[in-house]
Amino acid sequence: MVNLMVSAVLFDLDGTILNCVEPTSKEFIKVVQKLGLNITDDVRKRVGDNLGEILIKKSSPIAEISLLWRLGRTIGLPFFKRILLIFLSYSRLKEIANNSSLFDGVTEMLQALKQRGLKLAVVTTRSKKDVSAIVKKFSLEGFFDAVVSRDDVCFGKPSPEPVILALKKLDVNAMDAVVVGDMPTDIESGKQAGTRTIALMTGLFNESLLEASPDLTINSILEVPKILDVI
Repeated sequence: MVNLMVSAVLFDLDGTILNCVEPTSKEFIKVVQKLGLNITDDVRKRVGDNLGEILIKKSSPIAEISLLWRLGRTIGLPFFKRILLIFLSYSRLKEIANNSSLFDGVTEMLQALKQRGLKLAVVTTRSKKDVSAIVKKFSLEGFFDAVVSRDDVCFGKPSPEPVILALKKLDVNAMDAVVVGDMPTDIESGKQAGTRTIALMTGLFNESLLEASPDLTINSILEVPKILDVI
């Protein structure tokens, strides 16, 4: 039986529900290598440690271009090569992200949580337009009671604002909710908002994820229903 104190689960989208982080990362690394830079473990750690500064804080028509600019700066690309990074990768990364599939078993996992009477939400740095298209594409409308995109807040994760807004939409107390995500910013946002947190250890930012001190860790999104029994 699920812990009665858990009444809502808030999911990140990219890399948690949608299997897009690995393919977009591979494409990004390919472009960066063409620009003469290798993504070493140290560079990857630097990105993980600075996600709060890299990820979108305020929504704008050029939010994703700005993100690539900040990412290029963090990994050490000079000014001109950051421009090339955007030119070479923006359209391709967008295409990959928008054509990615759900992780295997996600629909069944969400169904299991709904059958337990839990409220579910998506909290993402994606635009409202992108999220709506993804939810519609995979027929997820019946699962999520609330969706918070970057267009709904002034400041995105790791700020607690997106999680706090999702809790308000769900009419759930923070202490009764769990945030599930694959980025340290997901964990930081949830913890600052007062929720419990579950880190999805997908392998990209595991070290930074652990440093964010999640309450629990899992290796697959399919573990969520079971782990809610012990959180």
